[in-house]
Amino acid sequence: MNKTLLRKMAVNLSRCLLCVAMLVLVGCAKTPSSSGDSTLTQSDEKSQPATEAGSKSDPGTTEASDKQKSAAKATPAQVEPPAKPTVDVAKFMEDALEGRTEAIEQAIDAGADINVRDEEQRTALMLAGFNGHTATVKLLLEQGANVGDRDSMGRTALMFAATGDNAATCKSLLDAGADVNATDTGEGFTALMHAASEGQLEVVNLLLEHKADKGRRDIDGDTAKSFAEKNGHSEVVRALSK
Repeated sequence: MNKTLLRKMAVNLSRCLLCVAMLVLVGCAKTPSSSGDSTLTQSDEKSQPATEAGSKSDPGTTEASDKQKSAAKATPAQVEPPAKPTVDVAKFMEDALEGRTEAIEQAIDAGADINVRDEEQRTALMLAGFNGHTATVKLLLEQGANVGDRDSMGRTALMFAATGDNAATCKSLLDAGADVNATDTGEGFTALMHAASEGQLEVVNLLLEHKADKGRRDIDGDTAKSFAEKNGHSEVVRALSK
């Protein structure tokens, strides 16, 4: 093999090596670098906290938390009931005595104790009955007033009513179950004795119709008739003499 041929072969070999080297360089330039991949991965990873943040503010968890807070706020121990309206007992009694039926009704609606007593153990029913306020008496009875209650001297609402010209009031009390022959604890007086002593003929007749005992005596031995005689109530005496 001559020298000329050898040089040609050497040149061709050099060219081949050069081409290979260039191909390698070109290939490296076109292939994404590992650092580029890392950048994309890091970029993707940086976007993850938004997802994590989303998991922290999970709607279900937030809703449950809100419900717990709401339940805590609505705990009965923390919610004070509305204040119960107060009722002026003295005014309630005065209204009964004066027959202010509307005021009595308002007091009852506000929570007044229908059977509350004053310092002498008198009830609103007794005071209303004393002045013959039939409408007020009926209201009190309808609302549950105790017709058989007694004051500090053992007097009933019927006894109070029987002292005046209050036949209609006495009838309401009798219809509600008042004991026509009840006696007080001090003197042994009955409603009939009170009516006879005051000369209340209509009331006397009403009580007699309801089986009042005209022969009943007080602690001194007096009867309804003797009281009428002492006080000069002749018509009552005649009614009690039948």
